Amino acid sequence: MGDRPKMRIPKYRVVLLTVLAAAFLLFATQMGLLPWKASQSSPRTGFRLLDELFELIRNDYLEERDPVQTAEGSCRGMVNALDPLSAYLGRDLSARPRARTYKETEPGLIVFKKYGMFPQVVGVVEDSPAAKSGVLLGDLVSAIDHRNTLSMSMTEINLLLEGTDETPVLLKVLRGNESVQLSVPRARLFSQPFTWSRPPGRPPVLAIHDFPAGLVADVAKDVLPAIRSRKRPFVLDLRNCFGGEIEAAREFANLFLKADDVGSFEKKGGIREPVACPAAAEAGGPPFAIWANSATMGPAELVAGILQEVGKVKIIGVPTPGVVGRTQRFILKDESSVLLTSAVFSLPSGRSLWGQGLKPDVAVPIDGQSEKAYLAKTLPLLPKL
Repeated sequence: MGDRPKMRIPKYRVVLLTVLAAAFLLFATQMGLLPWKASQSSPRTGFRLLDELFELIRNDYLEERDPVQTAEGSCRGMVNALDPLSAYLGRDLSARPRARTYKETEPGLIVFKKYGMFPQVVGVVEDSPAAKSGVLLGDLVSAIDHRNTLSMSMTEINLLLEGTDETPVLLKVLRGNESVQLSVPRARLFSQPFTWSRPPGRPPVLAIHDFPAGLVADVAKDVLPAIRSRKRPFVLDLRNCFGGEIEAAREFANLFLKADDVGSFEKKGGIREPVACPAAAEAGGPPFAIWANSATMGPAELVAGILQEVGKVKIIGVPTPGVVGRTQRFILKDESSVLLTSAVFSLPSGRSLWGQGLKPDVAVPIDGQSEKAYLAKTLPLLPKL
């Protein structure tokens, strides 16, 4: 029986695929993503594995692909597999501004994403296009504008959901045993990163939608006078707040309490960087309660955790995901970029807000996430005036 014919693959493709395979193997080994660790493998063993990979690719790889797409897919897989905050962004998304301008349009759904899983809807803004279009908590978003989301990062998904006009975003969601196609318009949901409301017969509510730089100055100017003169307790609403900057969140927490130790960030090698709120608490005291849900993430979790543990403020809602970390951005030679988690946060007690999140003091049913439901849990706790 003669030798089977082999497909001839251009040499540059073989070299590219071999380099990518070698890079991924070494990266995965060093990061502990494979069953063995780098310290347990000798360089000679590693090279033997690379030689074996080279032979397999050269002799048995059957499908030709665009090398640029192959390289981008490999980079995306390596980085996105690290944790929910780390992300690889191609040139198109890398060029988008990182800070919100509040001119963006969005459908009004918030997702949480782990690598290798479809993003899950963990928050839906009330009266948003997503709410009106039938997006439900717990939906799994399998595609955005016909692009599969399985290998995407949470950052990439959030950028794809945003727009500049009201053009609908096409979503494919998995709900139970069925697949649902939804066309969800985009809209400008908020004109600024916070809303201060004083409805009659109810406690005032300070809702934070994002933690951009400059938030504290704007809150101090527009809200603090009313908070200082308050005769009624107020609620800090952090539901569906998933973006912003860690430093802006620390400054915001400092508005309500002063403390030399509110936690620490742990960096590579176990190095801990203490975090303090050293300035005077300009608000004159913390809020009476905090509202949180599964879409309370990142900077908002940091604020809620500090106020819960150090300020003894009660959290009303559901557990949060636990993604309080710092990231660094690196621009690559082709103008794509990489976000890498560089430190994670723990409270003074040692309780980590990375991967564990916050537990509420008063639970709200997961199937009853309306503002009315949160208010019903809050009113019985209000101090008598």
